[in-house]
Amino acid sequence: MTNANQMYKQSGSTLSFKEWIEREKAKGVVIPQKGVTDKISDELQEKLNGNEVNFVNSEKDKFLGLSKTVLIVSTLIVLGAVGYSIYRKKK
Repeated sequence: MTNANQMYKQSGSTLSFKEWIEREKAKGVVIPQKGVTDKISDELQEKLNGNEVNFVNSEKDKFLGLSKTVLIVSTLIVLGAVGYSIYRKKK
């Protein structure tokens, strides 16, 4: 896999690296970044090999299409706000 530096050297551009990378981004060229593309490649390879791939937001972590964690936190915030408003009215 080539990285941004290798792509810049291969392009033979007279622009500075910063200018070149901004121009490539403006053109919509995907510049691989170490770590991000490695993780994606590994996950795709596992999927192609037929292995189970555990994604962060798998279907078992969702309820009605939303993350269970988000739903729990949202519910706690709403209940807290309702409880606080009831407390203020009784005071």
